[in-house]
Amino acid sequence: MKASVIQRIINEELQRLNEMRMTKGFRKATENYQELMVKQQNLKKKFVNEKNPKKREKLKKELIALHKKVQKAEDVFNRALMGEPIDPTEI
Repeated sequence: MKASVIQRIINEELQRLNEMRMTKGFRKATENYQELMVKQQNLKKKFVNEKNPKKREKLKKELIALHKKVQKAEDVFNRALMGEPIDPTEI
C-alpha cells in the first residue's frame, strides 16, 4: 500500500474518533448539570423529612434558589448538546 492511502485511512479514523468524543464545553455542562441535580435531590429529601416549620421554610427558599440555578444549567446543557457533532449513522 502507498503511504498516501495509509495516511488517508489514519486521518479518517482519527476524524471518526474525534466525532465520538464529547467536546469540552459539553462535558463541563453535563458535569455541572448533574452536580446541581444531585444537590437538588438531596435538598428535596431534607425538605420532605423536616418536621420543624421554620426549617422547612428555610429549605423551601433554598430549593427555589437552587431550582433557578438548575434551570440555567439545563439551558446551558441543551445549548451544548445542540453544538455537539452528530454522526448520521447513529440516528
